[in-house]
Amino acid sequence: MKRFYVILPLVAAAGFTLAACGGGGGGSTGGIAPPTQPPGGPPPTTAPTTAPTTAPQSVTCPSTGPNPSSVASASGTMSAHRAPRIDSGVNRYVPGLLNVTYASDTVAPSIEAAAASMHGHAGIAHFEALGVRARVVSVDPSQTTAAIARLRGTPGVVSVERAQYRRIMATVNANDPYYKGFGPGAPLFASANVPGQWDMHIINVAAAWGFYSSLPARGAAIAVIDTGVDVSHPDLAGGKVVRQACFVTYPSSAAQTTGSFAVDTDGHGTNVAGIADADTNNNFGFAGVAFDAPLLAYRIFPTTPAGGCEGSSSPQCSTTDVDEVSALNDAVAHGARVINLSLGANGPLSNCKDTIEMNAVESAIAHGVVVVAAAGNESANSLDCPAAYPGVIAVGAEGPSGSSNAETVAAYSNWAGAGGPGGNGAYLVAPGGTANSSTDNSDLHFVENITSSEMANASEFCTLDRANESGDCRGGFAGTSQATPHVAGVASLILGLRPSLSPAQVASAICSSAKSISSSKQGCGLLDAGAAVANALSR
Repeated sequence: MKRFYVILPLVAAAGFTLAACGGGGGGSTGGIAPPTQPPGGPPPTTAPTTAPTTAPQSVTCPSTGPNPSSVASASGTMSAHRAPRIDSGVNRYVPGLLNVTYASDTVAPSIEAAAASMHGHAGIAHFEALGVRARVVSVDPSQTTAAIARLRGTPGVVSVERAQYRRIMATVNANDPYYKGFGPGAPLFASANVPGQWDMHIINVAAAWGFYSSLPARGAAIAVIDTGVDVSHPDLAGGKVVRQACFVTYPSSAAQTTGSFAVDTDGHGTNVAGIADADTNNNFGFAGVAFDAPLLAYRIFPTTPAGGCEGSSSPQCSTTDVDEVSALNDAVAHGARVINLSLGANGPLSNCKDTIEMNAVESAIAHGVVVVAAAGNESANSLDCPAAYPGVIAVGAEGPSGSSNAETVAAYSNWAGAGGPGGNGAYLVAPGGTANSSTDNSDLHFVENITSSEMANASEFCTLDRANESGDCRGGFAGTSQATPHVAGVASLILGLRPSLSPAQVASAICSSAKSISSSKQGCGLLDAGAAVANALSR
């Protein structure tokens, strides 16, 4: 059975398309008390009423029926199967969706009239952040250019932008194992051929847990906005998930579909949630950085197509800024203190800036919410959006490399270059893995954590694990998507102890305490969870 050890601290550490690219106690064991409500915010309210939709059933939000049940006892031996998940190129713009910002409410009827004159629809979604009003307009894709010109000529309209996609940022690659590990001892508790959570040890997470007067630690509420979350997974069950919501608008349906279930048919969102917040010290599965924090689970991606998203350019493998902004606003309204965005669109900022997304992110930060986003997986000296926005903590990927297992920035990872993000944001690196191909078989090149039992090929990832535990669906992932929730989890731990800190103060504590790995692409350095919490407590 898995045991958990705590090291005592040293007192002195996407309207665009988006793609989805963790006083000390001593070795105690036992369950984790279920969370009640997100600290610093109201308790969860009734989920949005499901909206009528003409969208295909395959992309609508699940909204009825029981919560998914975990995978029944699986038979068979551990699978050696590795299913690589490779980000594929997608179109940048959502067909027929336009984001219109305007000066005052008196302009709205003119926008609606302009849309109607072109057989369009202006009622998909409305947003307002930092005094900027926005309305999402649906038009015939063939009339997009004319619609932009017509709307830009409408008095009171400030901007008209085509809605963009965002994609997930990761490569999925295996199934397996645990904080304690099954391989050699310190510092990694894993090897190239024997899996384990080297990532948690590399960031010194046990020292961060030690600052809590008792275990389990309880961080501040985290929202994971992604492909959804398998809330039935044993490492997320038991009341940890305090809110589920789903927003899907694709590609140009007349309404946004919403629902109260975050069913994850992809696995990416569940993996991200596990890294940030999996139950720990419970004699099962994996550790998560902020392992008892309340979790708000959002699904903003359509149902994964039958063939999966690996190498696919299917529209169902991307989401829209409309749905991302809806989830951002909902998370802030329901008490999230940290928002994890393991998704994005190719930078630099001049290429990917999206007004409604940036306003929603800046509004969240203005409301005291720490926003953490993936830097991107294009090996570029620039950040993807939303990581590039002011005030965001942007995260690149690192991991062991070479015969000495020295820490290095992953070859695929974007980096911030000189200065990094502005507006009291930060750029640093965290464990994301250093896999460089789908045939890479090193367990030290992937971040291993939970994944979803709701995937079409779940049986490949839900076999009996090394501790003969069933229901432990798990996978090896690599990408800046996996690096990001390590930082989000540390932000949650900091705010659990110092809830009055501002997002800028949290970013500063994390950045100023990072450790150098002697790379020109490391930004502030490699995340050090223990040092970051110690730094925050000194403020």
